Amino acid sequence: MAEERDIILRLRLNQSIRSIRQETRRHRRDIRALRDLALDRGWLDIKNPAPTETEVAIALGIGSTQKEHPLDVYAGEIKRWLADEKSIVVIHELIRQQYECSESQVRRYIRNRFPATPRMAMHRPTTPGEFMDVDFGYMGMAFDPDKKRIRKTYIFSARLRHSRKAYREIVFSQQQDVFFNCHIHAFEHFGGVVLKVAVDNLKAAVIKACYNEPLLNRAYRSLAEHYGFLISPCLPYRPQHKGGVENDIKYVKNNFWPFFKEQQRILGRDIPDAGDLKTALVRWDEEVAGVRKIGGVGRTPTDLFENEEQSCLQPLPAERWDRPVYKQCKVAANWHIQFERAFYSVPYAHIGRRVLVCGTSKIVRISGDSGEITSHLRAERDWQYRSKSEHAPPHKEQYLQLTRQGVEWRAVQLGAGVLGVVRKIFNDRAMDGLRPARGVLRLADKYNPARLNRACLRALEFDTPSYKSVKNILTKNLDQLAAENQAIGAEGQRHFRFAREHGYFDVSDFQINNKEKANG
Repeated sequence: MAEERDIILRLRLNQSIRSIRQETRRHRRDIRALRDLALDRGWLDIKNPAPTETEVAIALGIGSTQKEHPLDVYAGEIKRWLADEKSIVVIHELIRQQYECSESQVRRYIRNRFPATPRMAMHRPTTPGEFMDVDFGYMGMAFDPDKKRIRKTYIFSARLRHSRKAYREIVFSQQQDVFFNCHIHAFEHFGGVVLKVAVDNLKAAVIKACYNEPLLNRAYRSLAEHYGFLISPCLPYRPQHKGGVENDIKYVKNNFWPFFKEQQRILGRDIPDAGDLKTALVRWDEEVAGVRKIGGVGRTPTDLFENEEQSCLQPLPAERWDRPVYKQCKVAANWHIQFERAFYSVPYAHIGRRVLVCGTSKIVRISGDSGEITSHLRAERDWQYRSKSEHAPPHKEQYLQLTRQGVEWRAVQLGAGVLGVVRKIFNDRAMDGLRPARGVLRLADKYNPARLNRACLRALEFDTPSYKSVKNILTKNLDQLAAENQAIGAEGQRHFRFAREHGYFDVSDFQINNKEKANG
């Protein structure tokens, strides 16, 4: 409307139609039409104010009315279909059943009569030291010099929202250990901890994404508690909530990655070397990314970080985070659970139940439905037993006899002879020795442990270490024989009633002479 208003202003100054045509290149017919319109509205009177562009547009009828369209009949249905989020292809097929038209015609009609609400955005103010966005991004294939093979390569980015300062690390997986270590490295790189960490819904951080109450990973909660930051998960399918780190990964992939790959090709490497990649990324971050000027701000990330944000970070804790390992374990019949190649005792009342075990490098905590049950120092070697006497059942020997280790432990309590017989039974590989060994231990209930130990010593002396032999000794009271009545002398040699003296069967000279005479 600027040109039409300009023509009306020229007419108010009594400029001729010919001169207006020469200067504006508009047809005389259009100029005369504007003159007639201005005369009717009184715009050519110098005493009246000049019209605005809006007034000229309304007077010309531009945008005030619309021509009738064949699809106006279906306007109500089209509006309902659009509310139901039906695509234009589906809407076209529905209209075609009643009126023949093209898809482009439907598309133009919807664009003109039902314009989409423009997407709005607001400037998001930032506070120094408040937010850090973290995410992974896929880079490509690279040669891992440690594993000696080609692997998928990812970049981890931790970006401070206020200063745009970012910590970047090349990794080969997105597993929990890698994810947690990258957090630790980022905090140590910045020299402090932010108040909140915005994280995507990857399994290492969020077990189940939800709009209201997301379920967070236990280990990630422990990391947050140790360093003192709050976890702020993004809403599902809303990557724009951490658009800063998304753009940072895109910035690295579009600027650093192509340049680095071209340098590797010059060196004759079609597959980039991961070692060179890590070194080049650190150098690029210091020389390029950290000193670039941010659009709309006019300052560099390093400048903003050092002068505004670094002093607002929380201090690092005195010790590094000791990552806990969480596992569900079942309490076995011997009132122990197996966790990370070691055994830890649990109160016998929990036998058969599942418990939650949280283990660090120093301590193992065992929890049930009502809270923590017990804790142990971490085992120092594989398959070590960590037991507490208060966890044992009232008749613990009944439970100890369910495993070989338990049987041997109980045998030690009964005596060296019992332990010797039990081990002899277990060493017989042709037969499962658990049942006869338990039978030997049960003899201590019928007879006293002292008699059982003497019977086992006698069985070992006669090399008959079996349940039947020990039982016969006890039944016949052979374990109670006096030392002088036993068939063993003081020097340890067995004596028998009809034994001959030493040399009794040696060949004598008389026998040799008789044999020579017989042979002639």
